[in-house]
Formats: sequence, C-alpha cells, structure tokens
Amino acid sequence: MTTRFVAISFAWLAACSTDSQNLDDPQLPPEGAADVSAWLAKGFYKAWRCEPAGHAARDPSPHGRNRICNNDAIKNASPTGAYPVGAASAKELLDDTDAIVGYAVYRKLADGSDGSNWYWFEMTSGNTIDGTGVDVCVGCHSHAPRDFVFTAVP
Repeated sequence: MTTRFVAISFAWLAACSTDSQNLDDPQLPPEGAADVSAWLAKGFYKAWRCEPAGHAARDPSPHGRNRICNNDAIKNASPTGAYPVGAASAKELLDDTDAIVGYAVYRKLADGSDGSNWYWFEMTSGNTIDGTGVDVCVGCHSHAPRDFVFTAVP
C-alpha cells in the first residue's frame, strides 16, 4: 500500500512538472517538487555512492529509518571546507520492512556558508517540503559536522 502511494504521488507530481529543468542529469537533482519527484522516479541517485542498507535514523535526524546516497560532487570533494555547488544527497525514507515511503533531497545551489544556499525537498505520505533555505531543514542541518551535510558516504 505504501509503495503504491509513493508511485501515485510521483505520477501526479510528474504530470504537474514544469519541464523547466533538465530532468535527465544523473548527478544534479532539479528544484521544485514536481521536477525533483520526476527525477527521483528515474532512479539516477541509485548509481551514486549509497549506504549498503537501510538503518535507523542517526541522532539528531527526524527522518526515521533511511538510506543515504551522495552524488559525485560530495564523493569527490576536498575532505575539508565547504562542498562545491552541485553537491547533492538523496535519502530514501523507509518503513520497518525497508520499503520506500518517501524521499529527502538536498542540493547546494550557490557558494556560501548558510542554509539559504541549499535547495531542500522532502516527500512523505501527506507532507511535502520544497524550497530554498527551508527553516526546518536548515535548523537541523546547521548542526551537521560540515556544510549542512551529516553523512558523506565513504
């Protein structure tokens, strides 16, 4: 039932897509709920560096069970300092059986050291967060050890 909800949500959001961005870039999630949902449905992030399996949320994450994938911009970044523009992560939000019940995505849009330089997206059953500098996302990710990124998958 949950997987069906996610599929129906993707179909609805994809139908509302503005086609204003390249949805075929495997390394760069677009902005906007409809476009990022259509991009996620293509599964590009699954070829990124991903955690091998789902796991319980790490403190202080409110996301519950999840699995995180990082694009090449995070994977190849210098080991210190800010991440480059284009750095992105996709997080599968999972139920107790590891079925995907939602997603969280973030992408660095501009140089700088505050949350307004990042695009934030989260979709779960009945809730969508979508925008730049979203307070609830920035508030949590501001505590990350490096440039709003908690998990750089080794």
